[in-house]
Amino acid sequence: MIAANALDLGSCWINQLKWLTADTEDPALLQYLTTLGMENDERVYGAMILGSPDTHDGKPQRKPLERKGNEVTRI
Repeated sequence: MIAANALDLGSCWINQLKWLTADTEDPALLQYLTTLGMENDERVYGAMILGSPDTHDGKPQRKPLERKGNEVTRI
C-alpha cells in the first residue's frame, strides 16, 4: 500500500476473506480458486484492492487530516 501511494494509486485493505477459506471441501469453491491460479493447499488470508482513483487527473484526492487526541508524552 505504501508503494501504491508512492505511485499515486489508490488502495484499500479488505482483510481476511473468510468465505474463501471457510469451506475447503466445496468443489465449486476449489474450482474458483483454481481459476485464480491458486493451488488446493493454498489459502487466502487477506486482500487488497488497487487502482487509479476516479478523478479528473487520475490521482487520489489527498488532504492533511487534523491531528486529534492521543498525545504522546516522552520522559
